Amino acid sequence: MQAPIRVEASGLAKSYGRQSVLKDLSLAVLPGECVGLLGGSGCGKSTLLRLLAGFQEPDAGTVRLDGRPPAEIPAGTIGFVPQDDIVHLALRVESALSYSARLRLGESADLQTRVDQTLDLLDLTPRRRTRISRLSGGQRKRVSIGVELLGGPGLLFLDEPTSGLDPALEEHFMELFRSLADGGRTVLLTTHVLQSLNRLDLVAVLGGGRLAWYGPPSEMLSWFGVREAREIYSRLTSEGAALASRYASSSWYRDLVLQRLGNSP
Repeated sequence: MQAPIRVEASGLAKSYGRQSVLKDLSLAVLPGECVGLLGGSGCGKSTLLRLLAGFQEPDAGTVRLDGRPPAEIPAGTIGFVPQDDIVHLALRVESALSYSARLRLGESADLQTRVDQTLDLLDLTPRRRTRISRLSGGQRKRVSIGVELLGGPGLLFLDEPTSGLDPALEEHFMELFRSLADGGRTVLLTTHVLQSLNRLDLVAVLGGGRLAWYGPPSEMLSWFGVREAREIYSRLTSEGAALASRYASSSWYRDLVLQRLGNSP
């Protein structure tokens, strides 16, 4: 498995036509951290994830993964699980993973071992001979994650991995992502799950195209002055830009963004 990757973004901006999605956004994630990206629909979470992964170029700003542009990172170092499952429904689970492993690793001597380990890690061993079309939504999502884990990436991006799952499955998946980070990966995910944020090291909340919060989940409610996490969304709708400005002037921003990027005063 690859070593966990450090992620750094400085001054990112991205627009689509006349719509500005991200504005001068900076972020730093240390190796082995599990970080969630939160915010309302259309706030730029998925765009930020794609910029960090190198799938899109920013209009301004830079992304560095272990100090290098994403394009210079060796193949297999980064795993990316999109919102929509990309596995072939007609294949059986083990066949889908074996085929993906051959594409990524060639006819490696330990290919079957990697497939078996991935099946065990994702609790898919009992379903290894089941056609993917017959799996539940949560099981199909685990197969999609498994495809990305086969190469042993040091950095894993997941775009809305718990979308459409019931609360019990959401909790299970958040525990899985925590264990993946604890096992030696850097994990970044976009999510609307608010009940299991304690599984994350840090939460980044986007508002007005910038960071309205980046810090430990245990401090998030008091920062926004709310009792429940879901109340944050209404504040972002009406005060997103103001909240981002307040955060940019805070000690949290200094310690968790500027200092990590080496830009602290």
